[in-house]
Amino acid sequence: MPVMLARRVQKVGRRVPRQNDTRLVSTRSEVCFINNLPPELLLRIFKFSSTDDDDMHINDMQYYDYWNVHRTFDIDWWDKFVKKDTDAEIGEKLVEDEGEDGDEDEGSEDTDDKSCSDFDSTRFSSPPPFPILFSHVCRHWRNVTFSNPSLWTTIKVCPKAGRSYKFESMMLERSNNLPIDVWICQRLGYGNPRSLSSTDIRLLCSMLIPHIHRWRTMQVRFMEYYSMYAFLSAVSDPSVPAAPQLRTLGLRADYARPDGYIIDRRNEAKHFTLFAGSAPLLTKLVLWGVHIDWNQPWIASASNLTYLLLVSHAEKVRPTWAQFVTILRGASSLKRLTLRSSGPSGHPVEWCIEPTPGGPADLNSLIRLSQLTHLVLDYHAQAHAIGLLHKFCLPALKNLALELEDGHYTEFVHELARPTTLPYAQGEPRSILSSLTSLVIPELPRSTEAIETLYGELLNLTSLSLSSWDSWGYAPLYLPMGLPQLQALYVTSVSGAKIRQLVQTRIDAGMPLNSLYVKNLCDMDMEDVEWLRRHVKSLGFWDFVKFGNSTVHDFGS
Repeated sequence: MPVMLARRVQKVGRRVPRQNDTRLVSTRSEVCFINNLPPELLLRIFKFSSTDDDDMHINDMQYYDYWNVHRTFDIDWWDKFVKKDTDAEIGEKLVEDEGEDGDEDEGSEDTDDKSCSDFDSTRFSSPPPFPILFSHVCRHWRNVTFSNPSLWTTIKVCPKAGRSYKFESMMLERSNNLPIDVWICQRLGYGNPRSLSSTDIRLLCSMLIPHIHRWRTMQVRFMEYYSMYAFLSAVSDPSVPAAPQLRTLGLRADYARPDGYIIDRRNEAKHFTLFAGSAPLLTKLVLWGVHIDWNQPWIASASNLTYLLLVSHAEKVRPTWAQFVTILRGASSLKRLTLRSSGPSGHPVEWCIEPTPGGPADLNSLIRLSQLTHLVLDYHAQAHAIGLLHKFCLPALKNLALELEDGHYTEFVHELARPTTLPYAQGEPRSILSSLTSLVIPELPRSTEAIETLYGELLNLTSLSLSSWDSWGYAPLYLPMGLPQLQALYVTSVSGAKIRQLVQTRIDAGMPLNSLYVKNLCDMDMEDVEWLRRHVKSLGFWDFVKFGNSTVHDFGS
């Protein structure tokens, strides 16, 4: 019942009130139904509605778009409308409510944002953050939310030229001294956003950096290199203290050229030392198109790091092999590693560390990642990917995702099928493939021998994703000897008839699929869909490959 009620309020709350919309604002003769709800339930609804979008399928960008496109009333009219209602338990004028708290007027139009609006600023205004919008449903709910600082700890910022960030400042104040989760994303809104000036970045940082001791999550996404550069410079200032509570750091810059060429900015980057070199609790790190000084203590000795994602780094700004080894060996708790167009610089034959007098003697031994369960290697040359695998010892690996930028996968499969150099905890050395339960690979090898070798090692595989599946790869999938434990299959570029043939053949062989996920590009009609629904327990359509409980594409994909 609470979830159903939360979804109802969520649907209503996401629709900005119009002149004839009185679902939450009652007339004088009526009683606001929210008054009858216990505070505990209101808190749960508030949290659910602010974070859960499973029912609405509306993300932040769509929420902003909805506000700008569908809002047909003027803010001044809304203030007058709620002012008519004198009942203290229902909607109040935003100016009056904020005045009681000493905050600014949330209901008035933000004059600083007029230049950023893609519509007529006299008719449309930027929406407040969703928690602030919800806190104005009625005074009772408002009092409940104000008495719980934990409701205001998730702060989403949409940086634009000329913004004053008054709503975000309110949320920082209302969260008191609790740890905060901050998302900065320049991509929200219509079209290409205006360039951010150095003044805009300084204003944003001056609001957030005084609370750096409270940062629990900081995820930043900019469209321009200099915006990210200014942010890194700000958090590297000598006056900035450590980040003692920071657990998640995501830095993403989308300033690569449209043709995919990764811009080399090494000559413009300084050796910044973020957070005074200290973020002792860091567990998740994403560096997407952003390079740093790889020798910084907070990354070179991140003993609590469990998730590391490096994406889109030009060759000359990647960590050296020595730096890369130091980072991985320092991350003794690492469970997930993604290297997409990134990783150590140089060719595998150059991956050797010269020992120094008095230094450790095992610098060139295998990198043992004893807790690593997920590994993603995307857009690497085959020699580079093979070189990495030869340097790793991965006794706990269960999930592997691969996409090579050159050649087919025949040679690569033979490398994966080789026994590892170091024995596992028990028994004889085994191949990396033998322990996998999930494999994401664009296509099968173009060799029957290689396919048989692959399937001969994947005896424990339960999930397989093929993002580019040619006709030569069909038959081996449903041979009785192929993948006996397979439960979930992701396919694309396959006709409905071929998929039905595969499903039926595995049923006949006593190895039915439980789940089938088909990319929308597949050539299927409704008859194929209905047939598949009758013969597999779960049929879905995917755009991103599932990898455990998350997608292969992380951080804003």
